Amino acid sequence: MAIVINDTEHVEVDASFDGDRFVMSPSAFEALTGWTLKPEGLCRDDTCAPLHGRDEVVVGANLDLAAAAPFIGMTAVVDTSRGIAALAPSAQSRADAMTTLEAPDFTLPNLAGEPVSLHDFDRRKVLLLAWSSW
Repeated sequence: MAIVINDTEHVEVDASFDGDRFVMSPSAFEALTGWTLKPEGLCRDDTCAPLHGRDEVVVGANLDLAAAAPFIGMTAVVDTSRGIAALAPSAQSRADAMTTLEAPDFTLPNLAGEPVSLHDFDRRKVLLLAWSSW
């Protein structure tokens, strides 16, 4: 077993290590990312990403997490000696999201402790203030 850290949680996955490669079954990869390995590439719904250099991504019957991540718009870093990986959106996809000037929807408690979501303000201008003690 290994740990994969993403934007919102850390997930325990059934993975193995082939040298410095973090490999997992296609079903474990699908459960983690939502992308399925098919003959035409990695697919989610009607979208398929062809795997150029398939031999670098597919290791026997498994997928190399770090090699597969760029094909689905993600970045992965792995530490096989500790059995851990981090998976996040690629810098390019984050940059693309910034150019839209639209914040992703999120929910946080207000001062009274009641949940408030960004979509509650439905296309009205919103000023977000962030503060940190560090």
